[in-house]
Amino acid sequence: MNSDVFFKELKQYNSTNFRALQKADLSIEDASVTKAFSSAITRFFIFVEKHPELSVSDKRVLYFKLKLDMVAQYFAEYPESNLDLLKGFQFELQKFNKNDDEVA
Repeated sequence: MNSDVFFKELKQYNSTNFRALQKADLSIEDASVTKAFSSAITRFFIFVEKHPELSVSDKRVLYFKLKLDMVAQYFAEYPESNLDLLKGFQFELQKFNKNDDEVA
């Protein structure tokens, strides 16, 4: 399963957080952006629970492909964390959104 399915569900589930993640200025601390990234982690686990057809290896690949390991590292190091850790996930989301807009 590719990341597009995850991002479609994320966008459908909470379009406000989706937009916040997409447009976040990751050069400054912002509590609403931090909350949105936190919800992305939670949403991943809801997603894998909702998709029992995913194998363990598929779940792991998707987790790393989405760069959620970097988001988790950001929270593990908080408040001393580096906002750059969030950029990988944001890049993947923006790439999805660009492709999704082109298809629409």
